Amino acid sequence: MKKVVNILLAICIVALIYIVYGSIMNPIKFTNEKKIRDKAVIERLMDIKAAQTEYNYQHSGYCDNFDTLAVFIKTGKLPITKKIGELTDDQLENNWTENKVLALYAKAQTTEQEAATLKGRRAAQKQYEADTLWQRAEKEGFIKINEDGTKEFLFSRETEFVSLYDSLYHGRINPDSLRYVPFSNGKEFELSTSSDTSKAGVITYSFEAKTLFVNYLGAESEGGGLDKQEIINLLEDCDDRGRYRGMKVDNNSGNWE
Repeated sequence: MKKVVNILLAICIVALIYIVYGSIMNPIKFTNEKKIRDKAVIERLMDIKAAQTEYNYQHSGYCDNFDTLAVFIKTGKLPITKKIGELTDDQLENNWTENKVLALYAKAQTTEQEAATLKGRRAAQKQYEADTLWQRAEKEGFIKINEDGTKEFLFSRETEFVSLYDSLYHGRINPDSLRYVPFSNGKEFELSTSSDTSKAGVITYSFEAKTLFVNYLGAESEGGGLDKQEIINLLEDCDDRGRYRGMKVDNNSGNWE
C-alpha cells in the first residue's frame, strides 16, 4: 500500500512540475513567437504606409484598394533631384537663391533656343542676349565657360524620375502581395480611406490599414495557432485598455508605437 502511495505521489509531483513548467514557459513561448509574427506584420504595414504616402503626394488623396496601389507601386515614378554645388556666402549676400540661379539658366537656354529658330540680325541679337546671360552666370561663379564654348556647371539642380518600386523597396517585396497579412494563410489587410473638410475649406485626407491579432496568431494562422489562453488574455488586455484588437497603421503612425 505504501508503495502505491509513493508511486501516486511521484506521479502527482511530476504532474505538478509539468503544470508549473507550462505556466512559466507557455507565456514566454507565446511572447517570443508573437514578436516574430508582429514584426512581419508591422513591416508589411509600414510598406503599405510608404506606398500610400507617395500615392497621396502624387494624387492628393490616398488609395482605397490594393489593386490600384499595386499598379502604382509597379509603374509609379519618384522625382530625384541631383545637386551640384552650393551657394557661397558671397552669392547669398548678393541675394542669390537656388530658384533665381535656375531661373537665370532657364532664361539663357530659352533665349538661345529662340535664336536658333531665327535668321540674320534677329538671330544674332537673340544669341547676344543669351551669351550675356551666360556671361553673367559665369561672373557670379555659377558656371565656367570653356574655350570651345561648352559650359561647366558649378551649381545645378537636375530632376530625374526613377522607379518608385526600386526606390522604396529595392526589390524586397512583391507589390501584389502587399495586401496579404503575414502568417494568416492568405487573409488581407483591411484598407480604408477618408477625408475631412475644415470650416476654411481645407481638405484633409487619411487612410488606415489594419488586421486582427487572431488573423495571424489564431488557430487558422500559418504555422499553427499560438496558445489559446494567451490569445484570450491578449484580447482582454486590449479591451481593458480600449485598444484595437490587432495591428493597424494610418497616415500618422502605427498603434504599436
